[in-house]
Amino acid sequence: MFGQRGSRWARLAIATVAGAALTLGAAGPAAADPPVTGTHGEVKDGSARLLINNKVYDEGQFTLTIGDKTAVAYCIDLNTGVARGGEYQEGTWDASKVKNLGKVQWILTHGYPNGDGTALLTAAKATLPAGTDQKDVNRVLYFGTQTAIWHYSDDAVLNSYVEGKKLLAKPLYDAVEAIYKYMTAAATDQPEPKPTLTISPEKAKPVAVGAKAGPFTVEGPGGKIELAVEGGKAVDADGKEITSTVNGGKFWLTGTGANTVKVTATGSGSVSFGRVFLFTGGKPAQKLILGGSVGEKVSARAEASFQQAPAGPTLPVTGDSTTLVIGVGVVLLVAGAVTMLIVRRRKVRFTV
Repeated sequence: MFGQRGSRWARLAIATVAGAALTLGAAGPAAADPPVTGTHGEVKDGSARLLINNKVYDEGQFTLTIGDKTAVAYCIDLNTGVARGGEYQEGTWDASKVKNLGKVQWILTHGYPNGDGTALLTAAKATLPAGTDQKDVNRVLYFGTQTAIWHYSDDAVLNSYVEGKKLLAKPLYDAVEAIYKYMTAAATDQPEPKPTLTISPEKAKPVAVGAKAGPFTVEGPGGKIELAVEGGKAVDADGKEITSTVNGGKFWLTGTGANTVKVTATGSGSVSFGRVFLFTGGKPAQKLILGGSVGEKVSARAEASFQQAPAGPTLPVTGDSTTLVIGVGVVLLVAGAVTMLIVRRRKVRFTV
């Protein structure tokens, strides 16, 4: 009865490749397939020659066109050829048979274009020459992200710059390598993103005012999931107020009185970064993973009820004054003590 589900539209994606990724012999000349034409998103056709597993790769930047939207994409299948202009169907992580996608999801969350590029360069201790234009900055961020993904999907190792290989310009190459090293060392497993957003349970067990209701678990797209609460607050396990969470995150609800607190969670897109796309042309082709999110926003609702705690037991009201009650109590205590003393003395005399 709760939960507004985003429609799972645009499941069919047309892959447009701004460059091609081919495996080349270490001693052979680097080459690339002709670029596939199509609508490009934010990532343009900047390419990069990189030394991976001691072989030269001439790499292009991928995009996926989904409906009328274009988003950044990444290859998760380094040594398989490109399906130029081919149709890709959205699939699951299990169906892709690509390993370590949990760590790839972390890389996508913190890499280009989802993460803060300046923060990523700083965390990786990557430096770029003064005056580097934004296209080259994006190129460094993209290929730093891509090579870190290949490390986990294909056991690929990005080798350091070697003179004479005609690679990407050394300052840019060194920055790509710094990002690669930072992200491969820092990655942790993240859950698979979903095309819909759910909160479980939709209705928590009622609790007393002042207690926490939950936990609620969110499953949905990648990235930040906003929480809008009516009548109370969303808090973390320590009771600190939060206004957002992530896929797989947990939160609790609190209320200020005997009422019902409602929460609405909203995700960034029904086709989320981290969703995989598989070629449908009947022959092996590179598997892709979405780097950006497109499509309708998705949302879900949940609620919790808060009740006043029942009052504790009280003494009956008799109308007698407190002083009288205390006085009667004292008399009874004294009488009881005297009686016990007499009984003890009688027992002593009897035994003697």
